[in-house]
Amino acid sequence: MKIKDIPCRGWIPALTESVACGKHGPLACYTCLVNPNTHFPICSDMIKPVSANLRQIHRRLIAFSLILCLPLISGCLPAVVGGAIGGAELITERRTVQRVLQDNSLEIKIRGVSKQDEMLANTNISVTAYNGWVLLSGEVETDEQRKQAEKIADSYDETRRVINALELSGVTSLASRGNDSVITGKIKLTMKANENVPATNIKVVTEGGIVYLMGLVTREEGEHAVEVAKNISGVRKIVKVFEYIVE
Repeated sequence: MKIKDIPCRGWIPALTESVACGKHGPLACYTCLVNPNTHFPICSDMIKPVSANLRQIHRRLIAFSLILCLPLISGCLPAVVGGAIGGAELITERRTVQRVLQDNSLEIKIRGVSKQDEMLANTNISVTAYNGWVLLSGEVETDEQRKQAEKIADSYDETRRVINALELSGVTSLASRGNDSVITGKIKLTMKANENVPATNIKVVTEGGIVYLMGLVTREEGEHAVEVAKNISGVRKIVKVFEYIVE
C-alpha cells in the first residue's frame, strides 16, 4: 500500500496552557490560534484536568460556560455541539469557531460555483476544507477542467492552500461511491475508538479506494491515523494532507 505525504507549510501555537487565578483557583485557558494573545479561561471545576496530549476534555460542561463563551466566540477555541441545557458536550476542536464556520462556508461556495460552471459539466468534484486548506478530489475529463476547479477554489480569501487531487478519468459509478462511503465510515468509527487518534481534528475522504487524511495533528497522531486506515478493507492508497502542529 502506497502512502503519500503532502508536507506541511507551517505550524500553530500550543492549544492550551494552565494558569492560576487567585479568585477562582486553577483555570484551563484556551488560546485562540488566530490571535495567540486572546484567551478564554474556564474554571477547572467545570472540566476534568487536561491530559498531556490535550485530547481529553470533560464531556459534560454546564450551560453557563457556553453563555460565557458566546461573547468571545471569535477567540474561543472549543466548538460546543449538541447536548441538553443541563450539560452540553464539549469536543476538543483545534480550529477556532470562526475558522470552522469559514471552512463550512468555503466548501458550500466552491461547490456552488463549480456546479454552475459550464466548463465543469460531467465531472465529479468533491470539496473538503479544513483550516483553510481545500482538498479537491474526484474525477474530471480534461486537464483544463482540473485547472479550472483549482482556480475556483483558490479564488477565495479564506483559502490558504489548494490540494488538487482530481484524477483524469471517467466519473465513477454509484456503486463505487457507495463503497467509498463505507470505507470512510469504517475509518471514522475506528479512529473514534482509538485514544491515540484525535478523530475530531481529522477529516477522512475516500475516492476510488484512495483515502485522504487531512487535519491538524502532531506527526505522531498522523502516523496513528494512517495505521488505522491501513487496516481497513478496500483501502488502496493513503494520502496524508495533514497540517502538522507542535505541542
